[in-house]
Amino acid sequence: MATITANPQYYGVVLKSGSRGPDVALVQTWLNGVRSRWPQLVSLTVDGRYGDGVTRTVMQFQTLTGLKADGKVGANTWNQLYTSYAEIHGEGEIYPGYVVVPGARGAVVKSMQQKLARLSRTYTGIQSIQADGIFGASTSSALRRFQPQFGLTGDGLMGLKSFTAMGEADAALQAGSPMQVVTRYVGYILQRGSSGDWVRFLQSYLNQAGGMVPTQTVDGKFGSKTDTAVRAFQAQNQLKVDGKVGRVTWQAVRAAFNASL
Repeated sequence: MATITANPQYYGVVLKSGSRGPDVALVQTWLNGVRSRWPQLVSLTVDGRYGDGVTRTVMQFQTLTGLKADGKVGANTWNQLYTSYAEIHGEGEIYPGYVVVPGARGAVVKSMQQKLARLSRTYTGIQSIQADGIFGASTSSALRRFQPQFGLTGDGLMGLKSFTAMGEADAALQAGSPMQVVTRYVGYILQRGSSGDWVRFLQSYLNQAGGMVPTQTVDGKFGSKTDTAVRAFQAQNQLKVDGKVGRVTWQAVRAAFNASL
């Protein structure tokens, strides 16, 4: 039986009894998804735990598809599982059925990091990260900075909504039609001395404003350079020039960024 390269690609670590995490959950989801072809496969609970039931079902699948029936998921079984699932449901990465949290590692995490890294080049409020397959603090921060720009709660966890939004934003970016941000007004005035993610978003958006607005480092610190940029933006857009970002200035800055995409 022919196979195609899986999406996400195999991480390089054999999954076996005792393994845990989103890659195991994805294997469980794939196995459940091919039962319409092989109903003799036992239905699995998608919990990210590789126990005896997963081992037996993997062995069943391997036997049915002509693979070595060792109950372990290496590259060949990973790719065949994806291929069999894709033949029934269509190609493409799917949500593993399992909320991905800090501490996780593997193919699912690496794919998420690759999307965030690509998105960070346009949505620079997201810091650049390394796609190493390890869900650490930097990855959680990048995800938290992605979420509110696309209408999600910034919790730094990858559930179904974040998985779907990230996939859509990444696909749109790669197609040359970046999605507009919907980042809500934070609810209080941003001004010199403010700090945090909303200042990062502000700096990112101002950097695309053009005209007389100077570019700046996106560091989440509202200092003199950000104050100067805000004032220049306000003057350029016939707003009250006070260096303070309330609702009106925020909406104008966000609109200017979206117009630049």
